[in-house]
Amino acid sequence: MAETGDLPEEIIVNILTWLPLKSLIRFTSVSKRLHFIILSDPKFALSQLKAARQQKTLSRRLLVSTDAPPLELESIHLDDTPSFGEPSSIRKPSFPFQPQPGGYVTLLGSCNGLVFVAVDEKLFYIWNPFIGFFKQLPDPGFPLDKNVLRYYGVGYLSATDDYKVLVASREEEIEVEMFSSRTHIWQRIESPRVRITLELDLLGTLSNDALHWLKYEEDEIVSFDLEEEVFRRMPLPNFEHDGKTFSKLGVCGGCLCVSRYPDGAFDSIDFWVMREYGVSGSWIMLLSLKPPELPLYSRQFLVVESCTVAAYWTGEGFELIRIDHKEDEKLGRYMVKGVRMCMVEYEESLLWISGYHSGKELEQGKILETHQKASGS
Repeated sequence: MAETGDLPEEIIVNILTWLPLKSLIRFTSVSKRLHFIILSDPKFALSQLKAARQQKTLSRRLLVSTDAPPLELESIHLDDTPSFGEPSSIRKPSFPFQPQPGGYVTLLGSCNGLVFVAVDEKLFYIWNPFIGFFKQLPDPGFPLDKNVLRYYGVGYLSATDDYKVLVASREEEIEVEMFSSRTHIWQRIESPRVRITLELDLLGTLSNDALHWLKYEEDEIVSFDLEEEVFRRMPLPNFEHDGKTFSKLGVCGGCLCVSRYPDGAFDSIDFWVMREYGVSGSWIMLLSLKPPELPLYSRQFLVVESCTVAAYWTGEGFELIRIDHKEDEKLGRYMVKGVRMCMVEYEESLLWISGYHSGKELEQGKILETHQKASGS
């Protein structure tokens, strides 16, 4: 790196902001000051994330958790179909939280590169898979002996710089707790009246500062406003008896999206978007995909901006199939072992939550080793 003594630090930092993560990781070894700015300055991390979004250079990955021993999480490059599932696109990030034998890591959602997880449905963590940052959250107070997570989701309010995690658990009745990164506590939330708890999807979809779940029995969406902290109900489109009975929520074109696919002959997927959020009459069909060679029974879907990831059980594990929204004839495939599986999309970033940063927990040496491997992939 050239001598920078004549340049004010703010100019250097501004230049660094527009560099990709791979280059920044290399620069951490140039000086202690650059090391600190890149890995330990939350303002720089946020500026770099915003710049990457503006340039559309963010790396988006699929994080997959299964119960197959030895328990490992897998991170798969998600930005294009040809690389999906290729060995060079696969990472197995080291995570510091280990479940009990036979246990499971549930992925609750992700925002700004931070992934929120539940270990054995009892212990809750914030984790950045890229830099290795992690922190255990306080105990939400659920019963520890018979706790079962029913639905959950993660969101971020930029106006207040607040990450919120909503988790619903059931022993005899539904209990809903919400964690706020600003207050560092869980608080009880009045749950919606849901006749059968399993009607709701597990993973909430974030859109317009609210989390959303499908409620199948009544063909509606249950939403949770993260700012006002209340549940609401939203109508689904009028599908006019299209013969497609299964749906999944996601985000397409920056709008809340619902995908429809048939029960049985899996020959197409229709995508409806709510053009004007909260306006029931603004639902329109955006596109219809007809990918070839899809299995007859695919029941797990993750709908993101550029693609849909379908998962189906093979008897030995789950085959993940990436379906591009623009080139649906091209499919990417990857196989994961296990009988239980969950997946979320996340963005690679340098972010960690202020107030949770700890030099001991970050273990900078291990982080840099992870970064060097990442930058070579």
